Amino acid sequence: MARRAPGLAVVQDGGGEVRGALGVRRRRLAVLPIRRCLVGDEGPVVLSSLADEATLLAELRTLVERGRHREVLDRLERLPAEAIATRTPFALLAAEAHGRLGAHHEAARWAAAALAVARERGERHAELRARNYQGAIALEGGDVDGAESHVAAALDLARALVDHAAEARCFNNLGIIANLRGEWREALASYQLALAAYQQAGLPRGMAETQHNIGISRRALGDYRGALAAAEEAVRLAEQLGDEALSALALAGRAELHLVQGDVELAAAELARAAAAYERLQHPVGLAEVWRLEAGVARARGDSSAAAAWLRRAGELARGQGSAHTLAEIERDLGAALEANGDAPGARAARERAIALYRGLGAAAAAADIAALIE
Repeated sequence: MARRAPGLAVVQDGGGEVRGALGVRRRRLAVLPIRRCLVGDEGPVVLSSLADEATLLAELRTLVERGRHREVLDRLERLPAEAIATRTPFALLAAEAHGRLGAHHEAARWAAAALAVARERGERHAELRARNYQGAIALEGGDVDGAESHVAAALDLARALVDHAAEARCFNNLGIIANLRGEWREALASYQLALAAYQQAGLPRGMAETQHNIGISRRALGDYRGALAAAEEAVRLAEQLGDEALSALALAGRAELHLVQGDVELAAAELARAAAAYERLQHPVGLAEVWRLEAGVARARGDSSAAAAWLRRAGELARGQGSAHTLAEIERDLGAALEANGDAPGARAARERAIALYRGLGAAAAAADIAALIE
């Protein structure tokens, strides 16, 4: 499997998904004060009217649009658990925030809760969003077959509801599944369908995420000019939206293209910007991938020891977040760095871990490529 840009943009909802991810330490839900009118200095959030609920939802959605998923969880934490579990909008927000930060177990729990409530109440659009979340969460967690099943069900429901934006999200995620399997042209075809649907719906966040993914597929096909054009458009749209997490993802994707083409210093500068944003947002999944690329910069500068150190650091972070694809790439790159350092046993062990992870993802071609290096 060709190296991908940090974080395929796995769309969960709202056209406003990447790796993207596609992770934080698992934690119970929590929410800090929203507004003085709703919350005491340190007490729980009190929703005494529909107006209060609408105000809170609007604030949380604004945070999501800005990529501030940690703050969404901080605010949700102060709601009573039953307030989240019995209101599909809150449960879906919890699922999305946990999923984007890599806490896949918590994300799956809240997506399942939202799905159950939506079905019970006949809320078909909420059911669709929950289904799409389940597919995205399964994909980030490495359950590709489960993800494909969820996405197919979501696509059927999206078509029944004539929800073009939801169809776009499904096409994006089907593209990621094809990408994992090494089916680059099929992935590109799905991304192009997603992009057209996002453009029709006027959803720039989805357009940015899909352009990021198009760049990955074009690079895998050897079309570096097309890949760079897509990456540039992803950066432009993300910065226009003011979404820091999405901008960091797009910058890291463009940085990897620069690195592959030998422009090491430009890649390093863009990675520094992406890392600063991820650190500010407390976004460990994105940070782990940026560190993986920092290792590539170190190797390009001839410092294999520093590269191995970056990768070990990234691996520790990725293992705590359940991002299987990120970890597979880190282990693959660690094998190469350790081999360059003369550590043959360490290189073999890292590659064996990468093979196991890729096989679990259904990425047979990537696993075979690495296996050929240790036979």
